[in-house]
Amino acid sequence: MLPLLAVTGIGLLVDPRLLGEQSVWAKPTKFQAAVILHFLTLGIVASRFSPTIRSSRLLLTTAILSAGAALAEIGYILAQAARQLPSHFNTATPLDAQMFSLMAVGAALVTGAAGVVGLLAAADANARLGVALRWAVVIGLVAGTILTLLTAFRLGANMSHHVGFHPPGGAMMPVTGWSLTARDLRVPHFLATHMMQIVPLVGVVAQRLLPGRSGLWLVVAVAILWTGLTLTQFRLALSGQPFLLL
Repeated sequence: MLPLLAVTGIGLLVDPRLLGEQSVWAKPTKFQAAVILHFLTLGIVASRFSPTIRSSRLLLTTAILSAGAALAEIGYILAQAARQLPSHFNTATPLDAQMFSLMAVGAALVTGAAGVVGLLAAADANARLGVALRWAVVIGLVAGTILTLLTAFRLGANMSHHVGFHPPGGAMMPVTGWSLTARDLRVPHFLATHMMQIVPLVGVVAQRLLPGRSGLWLVVAVAILWTGLTLTQFRLALSGQPFLLL
């Protein structure tokens, strides 16, 4: 993904073509960065597992299926971007519609890998994880997987990022491209996905700075707050009210 990210980064700078209201290379770049962060997170966690779990058939199968799905997904997004065509919500032809459905399967495999790694963290008694960090990993990865799938499949069913009317040229947030004139389902989806990094990072800090179970309570509190924020933004997004009306 890193070499591909470099290529699409150059494309952002030199290719003036647009898809919707952003560069044709904006979506591939963001997806590649997200995939790098996702697998880096899972790789770091897996490196703390005991040798038995690291060499298990379950972990190897999960790695192969999720990595293969990620490569296929990014490949299709890149191919469509190069043709100045959308990859998501595109049912213009039977092939486009079929590929959009297959992307949902690929996304479930990529996301589901985090859930598997989280459950293995709970089951591996010999993992090099303290109490606070272990539960930060378990909660962050498993709850993040559930929330990501919930928001992602609602996005797919909606056949649009937006709930409400986003006019052409309407106000958007820099970098993310989230609508500021309509509710945007990408907001709760973003929060859900990055729960997989935020809560484990809190676990790292808690394990180093807080003794005993104090760190665990911090992890649980942050996880509850993050889940509440995600579900609140999900509910507001479905309401269709403008994003600025928080």
